[in-house]
Amino acid sequence: MKMTKEGMGDEAMKKSLFYRAKKMPPSAQIMLLFAVEGVFLQYITSINGFGLNLYATNMGATDSQIGIIQMVPNIVAYAALLPLGILADRLKSTKTIPMLTLLVMCASYAFLGSVPAFGERCMELFFASLAFTAGALAIYNAQWQAMFGAAVSLRQRNDVYAFRNQFMFVIGILAPVICGILMGRCHTADGKLLVLRSFFYLCAVCVLLQAAAIKKIPVEQQEEGKAPAEAGKASSRFSVSDLLEAITSVGKNKALRWFFVPVVFFYITWQLDWSMWYLGQVKYCKMSEMTLSICNGVFNIGQLAAVGMIAKVVRKKSPDFALIFAGIGLCFCPVIMILAPHLPLAYRGVAFIVLMTVLNAPQCAVALCTIQILLNAAPEKNRSLLIGLFTMITTLTNSVLPLLGVRLYTALGADLTALYRFNLIDLGVRILSTLGLIWRYQKAKKDGFLTKISD
Repeated sequence: MKMTKEGMGDEAMKKSLFYRAKKMPPSAQIMLLFAVEGVFLQYITSINGFGLNLYATNMGATDSQIGIIQMVPNIVAYAALLPLGILADRLKSTKTIPMLTLLVMCASYAFLGSVPAFGERCMELFFASLAFTAGALAIYNAQWQAMFGAAVSLRQRNDVYAFRNQFMFVIGILAPVICGILMGRCHTADGKLLVLRSFFYLCAVCVLLQAAAIKKIPVEQQEEGKAPAEAGKASSRFSVSDLLEAITSVGKNKALRWFFVPVVFFYITWQLDWSMWYLGQVKYCKMSEMTLSICNGVFNIGQLAAVGMIAKVVRKKSPDFALIFAGIGLCFCPVIMILAPHLPLAYRGVAFIVLMTVLNAPQCAVALCTIQILLNAAPEKNRSLLIGLFTMITTLTNSVLPLLGVRLYTALGADLTALYRFNLIDLGVRILSTLGLIWRYQKAKKDGFLTKISD
């Protein structure tokens, strides 16, 4: 049967993922679109997670420069989170700030991929580009949470987020492994940089596709120009009293207070070894670029297997209870780093990957539970601002703690013994933070502010 070009175009459009999403029931449509958005986000996050350190290393970065890779973008995010949170609470759509952030990230990833071409100035430009890639990503994640709360009903949140995470972990497995295999075939720093540059350029494309998915997600519009009593929303004008009200609500609101204190402490103990984890893998576990990327990819297999079980725990008990498993899993990280250097070199990398994948699989509970607890605790008024406040605090700690970890390791002697001592300290504070999460759950259960997962 003969078909015109117009007919072929119509047929292709009907087969497109976004067109099909329109024909689905609203609940299935939201699930699919958030899953698509999550896939592209996970690709970018995965490349950032292992690629930025390798990128800097192959451009000649020192240990101290590795230590501030987390700091530079977080300073930018820290400065922007509250103003953007205030602005987001006064815009008609919670999608506006995430969409603008993605457009900034698109241009910034294209620039990041070009940084090695600038020769001696490459490290300076690398850190400048981090502000608008990793820094913008932190801003996006904060504003995404407010959008998620507006787009997904309370009853759906756990299922939609768990479904999204399953797709994210799949791409989290594939992207690092493919990148690592390609880097493993290169024997020069320039060759390895070329591979990473290609993956950063692809990040720019993925950001645009992510924006397309976000655009299709139906979100309830916020009303502008009405007083909170009339519209149930923040007013279109901002005053200092609004900001003070949002900040003081953390102290006055029991659910918010018991979210911020123990969860922020949990994040602090989690972030302490972020740079040391990389240095330990490279210096003492002797992991190559390919092994590192495979490690990051295989690690997601454990989380992919665990996320369904964690989601069931959330439904049966609560996100507050399930978050405790994340604390327990993270306690195994310093134990793994202490044990791994004692293993025979031939098996060290494989053993490290297996131990991390199995023992740290409950880490998936961090993303799955934290957002649900915060959205439940935060009132609708100033919700974006409160989410921004939490993200700003954890961003500030993430700016300081990885570098503090490296400095502590250096002060202890910067050798294998120092690595052991550092990880024993890290283990101690993580045990304390896990006990804090257990205490928080008991308090929430007793005082009646456990997170609701249904209307």
